[in-house]
Amino acid sequence: MASTSRYLSTFPQILRCATGRRFPFLRVFTSSAHRWSSTSLEPKIIPENEDKKKNTPDVNISGKTIIKKIFNTDIHLDPKDNEQNEESQNIEADPMDMVNENQSKGSKIHDIKSKVNKKQGQPNGDSRLKNEKSPVEKVLKQIKNESEIEKIIQLSVEGLETHSKHPKDVHRILTNGLQRISILSIDNESSVLNDENFKQLIEYVETNYKKLSLKELLDCSCSLISLFPEDVTVVELVENELMWKIREADLDLVIELHKCHESPKTQLRKTVRVHCEGIIKRRMTETKPGHLMYLMKHYSTRKDTKFFYKLEDRVFDLIDHMSVNNYCNIIIYSAVRGSRNESLLRLVLFYLNKTYKKRHIQQICSLLFSCGKLAIYDIDLFNKLSADIMKSDLSSSKFTLNILKSASILGWRHEETLSCLLEQLVNENQELDLADVENLLFSASTLNYCPEDKAELLQSHCLKLIDTCTKETSPLPWLNIVWSLAVLRKATPELIATVLEPEFIKHLEQGGTNKWQYQPKILGINSAAHFDVPDYSGAYLPQEFLSECEQGKNSAVKKTMCDDVSSALETFAAEDQFWKRNTMTENGNKIDVELYVDNSGLPIEYVNVQETSPDYHRVAVKVLGFHDLTIPEKLLKGPVDMEIRHLGYQGYKVLTITHSEWIHIKTTEKAEYLKHKLKELVL
Repeated sequence: MASTSRYLSTFPQILRCATGRRFPFLRVFTSSAHRWSSTSLEPKIIPENEDKKKNTPDVNISGKTIIKKIFNTDIHLDPKDNEQNEESQNIEADPMDMVNENQSKGSKIHDIKSKVNKKQGQPNGDSRLKNEKSPVEKVLKQIKNESEIEKIIQLSVEGLETHSKHPKDVHRILTNGLQRISILSIDNESSVLNDENFKQLIEYVETNYKKLSLKELLDCSCSLISLFPEDVTVVELVENELMWKIREADLDLVIELHKCHESPKTQLRKTVRVHCEGIIKRRMTETKPGHLMYLMKHYSTRKDTKFFYKLEDRVFDLIDHMSVNNYCNIIIYSAVRGSRNESLLRLVLFYLNKTYKKRHIQQICSLLFSCGKLAIYDIDLFNKLSADIMKSDLSSSKFTLNILKSASILGWRHEETLSCLLEQLVNENQELDLADVENLLFSASTLNYCPEDKAELLQSHCLKLIDTCTKETSPLPWLNIVWSLAVLRKATPELIATVLEPEFIKHLEQGGTNKWQYQPKILGINSAAHFDVPDYSGAYLPQEFLSECEQGKNSAVKKTMCDDVSSALETFAAEDQFWKRNTMTENGNKIDVELYVDNSGLPIEYVNVQETSPDYHRVAVKVLGFHDLTIPEKLLKGPVDMEIRHLGYQGYKVLTITHSEWIHIKTTEKAEYLKHKLKELVL
């Protein structure tokens, strides 16, 4: 093959000499033959006058020469290597050998480097060099460990002067020094700004700010805006340079600059933040889960609602790349914002339950509160959180009380969890103030949960608070405490008397408390004094107060359900003739629908009613919405249970219609359902 190539390479010259210019048609064949010969596998012959270094292939360089070029290692080259290098120029190269050698070049270099750096009787050379810190690293370590601002400034100035020939080292000393100064100068900025050495640092920034990289500018900016309350010259120079350079920067740096200007105090700093926000909005598709969490947290308290919706849309794109912590934070930030995007929350809850891991007690507390605010009722998630609560350290009464309060908002009546929480809160060694006792009792009464072994300790906590005269200074919290005990049937005659006395009601009215906040609770305590506490001998509410009380308004959902029940009753019994809606008893108990029925359960007219006759029954219909029941067992919550109990004491037969049952009944069958329930009630 080589001999054939040599003949082909000389053939065009023979043709050129033989033909001259008489046969131009042969030139095409001549050029083709020349191109064919140039593609031969035979190595190109290098003229003697050419520089061999420029034409020698990389594959023929020896290993020590590679190390010298790449790592600048002073190695004594063996003369044999030079001889082999010269001989290799005349050796024919095989293409397959070139490919194999290129693939293994990196591993060979690594092996040779490790052999060169490693000496006999010593550890590996790389680790030995790492342990020997450069002078710059020593300066940075001193700055980081120093706690006196003056010493840090002195070290920074000396470092700038000593390493002035190495710009990268100077910039590292400058940025680290400014960061450390800004951290330690929170309380004494004025003394730092007047320091002469510090002024030298600022002068260096003013002179060389264009030489700093974007990351170094960013570090300087974060330090300077914390040191200078106003926009001085150095701040203006750095901020304007940042706005120019940040446009094409990586989004991580844009987010970091936005974090530094999260709470701007001057117009220039507001401009920088707005500039960053514009870049982020244009490059929304580049955001990562970490960026998204920061932005959702930042905009959860801002007025820009449209952009928060864009962030929620971005969650759908990144949902597969997020962690359990991200899923929890999305729910928390949505609750802070008050944004109940059902499709988003369903998706996040699906991934959260799928990839759930043990959570810290603080995040459990925030997550439960957010679920309560957003009306999220996910039984699977609550079961997992409850399991984590019972395994967690509940030494902090703050978190324990907040979890209990969130559970009461959700209506989550998980008895094992509640027992664990109360066991920690209600003990003889635990010191609870007025607000703690209020939250504890309010939550327990809402969930209608108070074991007998905890009741005595709860009563003792409340009786201790009577002597502190809190009922005069904090009338509403004290009312909540007594009302909660009344709901649980644990209120003593002494506690009830402190609320029903006329002076306490004056304190409530004079304190500016709204009537809807205290009237229903005062009425409930008054009924408890009549029916739940037989030993009570104190004052009761006057008749004038009862006549002035107004019924509380139902929620929109509950009002719709009450109207639906009334429409079904209207089909077989006319309103005002057979029944009335929204009435109150003499003790202030609210009734959604009041009517009389005979022994067969059929409604009868009011004119024919004889209350003392055993053939008539007084019926109170109570419509119960979703929030009147606990989950998952759907038991009555404490306030509803107390109201139904007191209606029974007053001679009513109470018919409860729950939301979970009513929505599954067809419209044409609702009247028959009510007839059947009334008949069951009296039989």
